[in-house]
Amino acid sequence: MSEKRLLITGANGFVGSHLVEMALQKGYKVFAAVRKSSNLDALKGLNISYVYPDYFNEEKLIELLKENNITHIAHVAGTTKAKTQNDYNKSNAQLSVNLANAALQANKDLQKFVFVSSLAAMGPSENNELITENSVAHPITFYGKSKLLSEQELTKINSLPLISLRPTAVYGPREKDLLMIIQMVKKGWELYIGKAPQQLTFIHVTDVCNAIILSLESGKNGGAYILTDGNNYDRYEFANIAKNILHKKTIKLHIPNSLVTSGVTYMEKLFPRRNSILNKDKLQELTSGWQCNIDKVKEDLGFTPEYNLQSGLQQTIDWLLSSKQL
Repeated sequence: MSEKRLLITGANGFVGSHLVEMALQKGYKVFAAVRKSSNLDALKGLNISYVYPDYFNEEKLIELLKENNITHIAHVAGTTKAKTQNDYNKSNAQLSVNLANAALQANKDLQKFVFVSSLAAMGPSENNELITENSVAHPITFYGKSKLLSEQELTKINSLPLISLRPTAVYGPREKDLLMIIQMVKKGWELYIGKAPQQLTFIHVTDVCNAIILSLESGKNGGAYILTDGNNYDRYEFANIAKNILHKKTIKLHIPNSLVTSGVTYMEKLFPRRNSILNKDKLQELTSGWQCNIDKVKEDLGFTPEYNLQSGLQQTIDWLLSSKQL
């Protein structure tokens, strides 16, 4: 059997670093695509080769892929913070197309190109209906629109052995955004925007990586699959589970949507060049419902989530406590 030589973009990031570990366990020769300025702490001690692609120099990109005889690609890297739709499109869609085209020119027998998209590409659920692969995509943010454009442009590339994955909110060791909620719960607070009912979905990083590995090894091409842990949760469930694990009591604060919107608008005017975690674009996602059905990915890829929110948060909080980050 020939060696499986896997390029992982964004290898030093949250999902990417977990994928590197799993891919090594599965017998892949891993090439970690990073920037020379990247923090590589999460990859220390791992038996990997570092590469530094210039995604907008076609000749150099083809040379790098050919030189390392890349047989599989997991394109995990992506921009989540930018100012304009054009910025998002360049960093997400155009970069992805450049990489795919270069990969095919470097290796006509490329085995698989797995693109890690996002549930944001589908847009939130409408009328409380479950989001499925057959739902009409209607992304509501710059980020979501750029991920959908990425998927669409990649499907136009003839002979690309493509699978796209659309994970919902990903959590687990080394994640930072949902960690803030856990830290807040530990301090005795729960903050919510508005009081409207909301259904949410989550997935542990281990399950995302399992789905990527299944995709890399699948004989199927062309699918785009939603990834969650298979459950839909009330908006309070994440904090409820966290405070039970931490044995904490909390005070719930519901901040009116209009007040948050006004505050975000003011901050964007005050600091027009800053890419903030919370902006008007992101606010739309945070106040929407994201309930899903994952029967298709189970059927096509044999995907079975290992964690639900209870077991996944238990594992995450145990890790946070043991690493003294909580």
